[in-house]
Amino acid sequence: MKLNRIFFFAAIFAACSYLSAAPSFSGSIGGSAGGDLNVPLNGDKAQGTIPLAAYAAAQANLTDWAIARGEIAAWASNLAFNDIFADSDANVRLNELSLVLQRRAFTATNYFSVFLGAYEPIGSDAFLMRHFGIEPISSRLAKSYTSLAGSPIRDSKGAGASYIVNFDKAPIATGASFYFSKNKDNDWAINLDARFALATNLATLDFLVGVGSPLQDTYKNKDVVLVIDTITLHGGINFLAGSKYTHGLLIQAGLEDIVVKGSNGSGFNGDEIRFLFEPRLMFNTFNFTLTAYSFSEKSVKELAYLRDPLGACFTFYKDNIEGKRGDISVGIHSIFSLKGITISDIVQSKNLGNAIYNAYITPYIEIPLSGIASIETIAQVGVLDLTGSQTLAFRLTLGGRKTF
Repeated sequence: MKLNRIFFFAAIFAACSYLSAAPSFSGSIGGSAGGDLNVPLNGDKAQGTIPLAAYAAAQANLTDWAIARGEIAAWASNLAFNDIFADSDANVRLNELSLVLQRRAFTATNYFSVFLGAYEPIGSDAFLMRHFGIEPISSRLAKSYTSLAGSPIRDSKGAGASYIVNFDKAPIATGASFYFSKNKDNDWAINLDARFALATNLATLDFLVGVGSPLQDTYKNKDVVLVIDTITLHGGINFLAGSKYTHGLLIQAGLEDIVVKGSNGSGFNGDEIRFLFEPRLMFNTFNFTLTAYSFSEKSVKELAYLRDPLGACFTFYKDNIEGKRGDISVGIHSIFSLKGITISDIVQSKNLGNAIYNAYITPYIEIPLSGIASIETIAQVGVLDLTGSQTLAFRLTLGGRKTF
């Protein structure tokens, strides 16, 4: 981990702390630690690691019309059991750094933002929570200890500006953003997105569609100042029919950088599609969900419950067990997942021989410590490569969050 990156992020949060002398200051911290152990059934040596993850988020209301926000994440996935004090790879990431100016005009509130990082990404609950004040609606399977709002269905990071208008007489927010980011081919691109969201008792919707174009400094093997000859399409949707406390259906989907015009960039291969489809049934004594999902290889590494990018999960849970400090949540995930193929491979019935089939049973319990803090224990037992060499996989995770 480079020291200059640590000092950079520390300076950001030191600045946020200084601003806490303003009218109000709030924040959240969270993290997890545990152990992974894989035991091959063919007699090979077992392998274990100690994964760690953490995030810190802060918000300073500088005045009644200006808000500063910052969030960073840190994680390490390869601390060996036999030498936890040895050097190992660790990562620090800026999730968000933003300044929001809000002004009233007629019967609406206008929000002007400049940002670095992933600003209210589609599929997370950040946009809906900030503009409508609702509770999170995302699937529990998208839970992560490297961010406050969970893992997004479409990951977008960059630098730019955003304008959103939130209407008083209708539960609607809409606007646009303009930003620079790196696309799936790791090229810098310019993007323009349009967004529309609403929140009612019967349905919640967050929809985004955008176009982008890779920035090039060569054209037909000649150096140029700048040329734009490729247009890509991206977008996403976060839709809940029903509410968090009733029967419902959660649909999330994301699309990454599909070339619609021009020659720059790779063609469609199926890896650009992300989705989560989750019917929810709520009863007096228990609840359950049936989830089909496809995440990116990169994002699934930061999820608390899932290990593989593609699969299905049946969850049986109860989240209103009365405790001394609040409601306790208990449940169990039964997960069947695949590695080595994409959803496009399944639809086209190709590369299926490359699939690795895995199964996991994952019980969990989350206990509130107070109204603003909670602790969670996750145990997982799985069988990797069911049709091949077979390996027993064990994971134990202890995680917690606190708001202040």
